[in-house]
Amino acid sequence: MTPEELASDIGQLVTLPRAYHRISEMLDDPRFGAADIGKVIAHDPALTARLLRMVNSAYFHFPSKIDSIPLAITVLGTRALRDLVLATSVASAFAKIDTHLVDVADFWHHSIYCGILSRLLGKRLRQNRSEQLFVAGLLHDLGKLVIYHRLPEQAALILTRFAQSDQPLYLLEREELGFDHSQVGAALLHNWELPELYQEVVGAHHELERSSTYRTEAAVVHTANALTKKVEPGQKVKVEQGDIPQLHPLAAEQVPIDAALIDELRLEADVQSIEVFSTLFSGTHISH
Repeated sequence: MTPEELASDIGQLVTLPRAYHRISEMLDDPRFGAADIGKVIAHDPALTARLLRMVNSAYFHFPSKIDSIPLAITVLGTRALRDLVLATSVASAFAKIDTHLVDVADFWHHSIYCGILSRLLGKRLRQNRSEQLFVAGLLHDLGKLVIYHRLPEQAALILTRFAQSDQPLYLLEREELGFDHSQVGAALLHNWELPELYQEVVGAHHELERSSTYRTEAAVVHTANALTKKVEPGQKVKVEQGDIPQLHPLAAEQVPIDAALIDELRLEADVQSIEVFSTLFSGTHISH
């Protein structure tokens, strides 16, 4: 089986809502404005509720309450709102994917935390793609869930080996499967016709030399991932307060971090992540 076949398999079970694709089309068409996009979102009450909760959370920290989608678009801009629609859509689409191999709530806590740290790091680097960095961080490990769901026996073997090994998980996946979770994730995002930025960052977040156009973004997500608590059983590397993790040389070059900055970012991410988790998964069966 190839990453593309796995992505195609899971793609029949997990789809993005029509609203996301429609908003993407409208953003590229000058005939449509914020009011038109607001109407499309309004057709999906669950999506509307999640977006408004997100916009009013500590994640954005706006001084006054935002009580409508058109106002949210005015404050955030249409592209940032599209990124939020994507984040909430992926979370709700994947909520039905269950696995006994890892704790799914922990998996999403890890992904959300990585997304939030990616956004915070991006802001420190004065990147103008901070919402996209959040989504890229949120999606970086999606390929793992696909592997755990579609290839549970091989995945269980890989996780057992991982618990007894010092090798990174993605290398063990390659030995066992011939590919790794980053390739599966990139194939799924390609299937979903998501922007190149997400496909490249997800596909290269372990090996930054595989990135070209979006190397800085990949370096940010790589660094955020290194700073985020891992969820795999048997994970021996504990991330302690103030620890500076070992980074890929290209990330160390592009994303300067020190112990004080790490502690500051983690403090901020701790506050935001619990609220973002409950917002993205409101109304779903995932427990934590």
